[in-house]
Amino acid sequence: MMNRCAELMFWVGRYLERIENHTRLIDVNYHLRHELKRNATEQDYNWERLVGAIGHVDIFKSKYETINEKTILHFLTFDKTNQNSIFSCVQQTRTNIRVLRQYLPNELWDIINSLYLWLKERDIDSVMRQSPYLFYQQIRERLTIFNGTVDSTMVRNQEWNFIQAGKNLERAENILKILNTIHLNFIEDGCLSQDNNNYNRMLALLKSVGGYEGFRKFYANNVTFENVIEFLILNSTFPRSVHFALTSLEANLQSIKQKDYNFSFLSNQEVELTGKMKEIREGVREELYELDLLRQMLQSCHQLGDTISKTFFQEEYVEA
Repeated sequence: MMNRCAELMFWVGRYLERIENHTRLIDVNYHLRHELKRNATEQDYNWERLVGAIGHVDIFKSKYETINEKTILHFLTFDKTNQNSIFSCVQQTRTNIRVLRQYLPNELWDIINSLYLWLKERDIDSVMRQSPYLFYQQIRERLTIFNGTVDSTMVRNQEWNFIQAGKNLERAENILKILNTIHLNFIEDGCLSQDNNNYNRMLALLKSVGGYEGFRKFYANNVTFENVIEFLILNSTFPRSVHFALTSLEANLQSIKQKDYNFSFLSNQEVELTGKMKEIREGVREELYELDLLRQMLQSCHQLGDTISKTFFQEEYVEA
């Protein structure tokens, strides 16, 4: 497969996971609004934090004067100038799949094209008039259909592994971003010692990543910040944990590997990430050290993404 096609496959996986992450982050905010009885001003502050979890607060503030539910949802969903908005990601995924149609099952084009046309007919006003929660739930359901079709129809060759590699790397990054942001918010609010507030927030977080039932199997109702951190980072059986995502990513890369690829630098990055996952078990109950590890792991994920791009998608790769 040509490097260009491999890159497009990789980004199909990343874009789709990014879309799902946006809908899940929005879901976090709606859960928090129900779990925590905040006043209107604090709710608007929560919406600003939602953009902060994605890392685009400065971009948002340069475009919008008002911070509220409507402007935030428009920025994250329909803003065509925001390259990471849901619409932009769906549009780019559709463009990539159109180029790759000879490599992919026809059903994938039908699903993503249908999602694009459905989304194109909507705007933030129509979403607000109906139910934003149900709107984002429909997006997740369509993504579930896409991912199910990928798993049930694609041969486990390079094409499938490139899509999965992009999805798994994006998933690990997104979980770390959410945890890092949640932890910073706890410190800012001074509520690390307020067990009831933490319980409600952690329930919202677990529900937003689809991990509530899985968490209960390991920890019952012992919903603490430390246990949630450990579950979402270190659990080897929960599909959305950082450990599971990075382990799957490693398997994808090993399946793709060919003798003419230089993997020594990439292997070093994987070893570094694995080491950080082991270290966090020791530091998970030490607040500041734990936050530092989250940042280090997130930075390592960014470096790993750059390394994968250099390894697979450039004609010549010279190890640094």
